[in-house]
Amino acid sequence: MEKEAILHIYQDILSGRRARFPNYLFEGEAGKQYLAYMTRYLIENYLNIEVQEIPQKVQAKTLWDHRLRPGTQIQGWNFIDVIENAYPGRFYPWEFQQVPHGYWQGTKGRKRAIEAVRYVIEEKGQIPFHEIPRKINSRFFKKHRLCGVFSLFGDSPYQVINAVYPGQFQPWQFAHVPMNCWKDPQNIKKTMDWFLFDQIGFCSYQEAILHLRKDHFYRYRLTGFLQMAFDHRMSKVQKWLRDQI
Repeated sequence: MEKEAILHIYQDILSGRRARFPNYLFEGEAGKQYLAYMTRYLIENYLNIEVQEIPQKVQAKTLWDHRLRPGTQIQGWNFIDVIENAYPGRFYPWEFQQVPHGYWQGTKGRKRAIEAVRYVIEEKGQIPFHEIPRKINSRFFKKHRLCGVFSLFGDSPYQVINAVYPGQFQPWQFAHVPMNCWKDPQNIKKTMDWFLFDQIGFCSYQEAILHLRKDHFYRYRLTGFLQMAFDHRMSKVQKWLRDQI
């Protein structure tokens, strides 16, 4: 069937002049093409939604309320499949207000999550690599509709980023570190060594004993670490330093 004939049928469906679609209309490859015609017509002409606004304004209910559900059921599709069929390669599923149930679950879901976060950081947000710990927080995931990804990794920015860029960052570089991070002596040592030698530039623990001050923790945004690991007491910091010698 020609596109004009298909759209005429769909217009009759929308207006109520026709009660149902013709039998077998949506079967096979031709049915996929017919659904694409109808989807684009509905969004761009009938609802007057700009293509770039589709993720914000189109939901599954939008399509189902306008009689596109029968065709998608025949094809075995979900809402995202319908959009992809009409606009191939134009959108990512996670740009929409809803993703298919189970989209982030399992091995495949985890891979999708990693690809989504990497795309938003590198392509969409163009966040410089060194600024990732400062800019990736709960607000980032809400803004980019990636709350499902955030919850997948225990609502921990560090855990997400460590999955995307394994071993490239440390927990203490983030504003919110994973729970119980500072109860692990190895994490405390890694943090202190990074802080003392890589950031401040001390040459030894002995030098740190002589010159380390509380304002160093403030300057490098490690007040949370100072509180959790040393009860915000420099006397405990000094004891830890002496124990390393």
